[in-house]
Amino acid sequence: MTFVSVAQASRRLGVDAKTLHRWLGEAQIPLHSSPQDGRKKGVSSDHLQVLARLHQRSLTPLPEVPELAAALLALPERLVALQAQIAALQQQVADLTLLLQQQAPAPVSPAPAAQPSRRSSKPVPPAPRSRPAAKTPRKPVHVIPRVEYGEEGHSVVICPKHGVLPFEPETPEWFAWVAEQDSFRFVGRCGHFTAHHEWRVPKGAWRAHRHIRNHGYHLRLAPSQELTMAVLEQAAEALQAHLM
Repeated sequence: MTFVSVAQASRRLGVDAKTLHRWLGEAQIPLHSSPQDGRKKGVSSDHLQVLARLHQRSLTPLPEVPELAAALLALPERLVALQAQIAALQQQVADLTLLLQQQAPAPVSPAPAAQPSRRSSKPVPPAPRSRPAAKTPRKPVHVIPRVEYGEEGHSVVICPKHGVLPFEPETPEWFAWVAEQDSFRFVGRCGHFTAHHEWRVPKGAWRAHRHIRNHGYHLRLAPSQELTMAVLEQAAEALQAHLM
């Protein structure tokens, strides 16, 4: 049984990914992980043939591209993804450094030692040492989930506790997951930001925030049920423009 990724299946059927997901749901065909890379989702070649027959589609053969040429073609996308990851890591390091500086206790200056009186012949006993003040325990750093652009033109959802989650954006599982989150980190093709859930706003709207050159920028996003990858990518590109 040959594994066919979501991107390859969409190209061979001549439809977009959203239509493919709808057809899979109607035919009750589940997605499964690639044997080589668990982050990649797809279907078997037999299931792809079933979808083609159900919707009277002819499967377009994939062009045969040499392995080296395919790797070279994928290099620009990988470089963009790596640059976004590096920028996200730099932002996280800056946030953690600021958090540690805010929570570090202030240094206590020692009191000046009392000088003995010259008139007194008896030596003055040393003052009792004071016990050092107990350090305030630091609060644990809160790590939020990440929605990150990966290979083959799709994104993955990474949970700090469970790793890569077994669903893709713009699926029913995605919208259910988004509705329960307070915030997450988005790393797209053109930029990154932190998304915060505004619970007090009707319909649970989201907003994007990014700190650039000691200035905070905010953008209003969409409600949870309309938070698609296109909305997130458009916000990331708009915030990235402040670096120009």
